[in-house]
Amino acid sequence: MDPKLATATITTVAPRRIRLDELLHELGASSESEPPAERPAQLTVGELVDKAAEAGFGFLVGLLTLIAIPFFGLSTPFGLAIALIGAQMMIGRAQPWLPERARRRVLKIEMLDRVSRLLAKRTRWIAKSTRRRHEWLIRPRLIGLCVFLLALGLALPLPIPGSNLVFLIPLFIYSVGVLERDGIWIVVGHVALLIDAALLVVFGKTVMMVLGRLWHWLS
Repeated sequence: MDPKLATATITTVAPRRIRLDELLHELGASSESEPPAERPAQLTVGELVDKAAEAGFGFLVGLLTLIAIPFFGLSTPFGLAIALIGAQMMIGRAQPWLPERARRRVLKIEMLDRVSRLLAKRTRWIAKSTRRRHEWLIRPRLIGLCVFLLALGLALPLPIPGSNLVFLIPLFIYSVGVLERDGIWIVVGHVALLIDAALLVVFGKTVMMVLGRLWHWLS
């Protein structure tokens, strides 16, 4: 083969994307500064879940995690939504279920664009570090329990600097592991969960104080 032709072929091969990024692009999201004009202006959450098909759990956890990063004041609703997804994984559902009111919620395509740009700029290395391996480590019920616990931690309004990221990072790791069928990433998620548990023990008094205030407010 002509070396020049081989070089041209290599340069035209698109870089590998992680599954989360692929799904976003299939839904019409773009990481470019000038996205294509022919695409939907908005999607409902229900349409998003249905199009994600069997990847629904990992996709939803990853998407909600990335959307939640800039919104430090809204960690409770995001945490509760992710906890619902984790609970469904725990009981063995094949695909995520959402209340009809949540399914009707409209997401502007620009929101998905922001998530896609975040993936393109900050997480290119993930595509090189993930692959399908050690799938026997992927236990959906166990992962669901871990996601549920992390999401509850995210939902708690803890007065600890950076507490949101402490829970968001492991959640994102789990979502990548599920979508890429990568058992190593799942193990990393388990380790991150154990680190979070240790941090909660260290800040146990603060956590108990917050829980006490919540109980007092509810009662």
